Amino acid sequence: MLIRRCAQGHDIKAVRFRKFKFKDNVAEGFKLGVVAQELEKVSPSLISEAIDRDVDGKDLGTTTKSVKYSILQMKGIVALQEALNRIETLEAKVKELESK
Repeated sequence: MLIRRCAQGHDIKAVRFRKFKFKDNVAEGFKLGVVAQELEKVSPSLISEAIDRDVDGKDLGTTTKSVKYSILQMKGIVALQEALNRIETLEAKVKELESK
């Protein structure tokens, strides 16, 4: 197994979270998420695209983009871990400086 450390903070800071309603189900209320087209500019690997088809399976000539939320969530957790590690390091340095 190959383990690679990667900084996620920059990616996560660039993600724009939005509160929205779906046009076809406004009664369902607001949701929190991201717009696939916006996220694609920041992190294209988090987007999948599917061909739109009618009820008979005929290609409608359009596509729908979707967010791979499970991967986005993992990136968020890694970014949080990285931030917590930095906080702990900085707190230790502050404590050391205060004790002098």
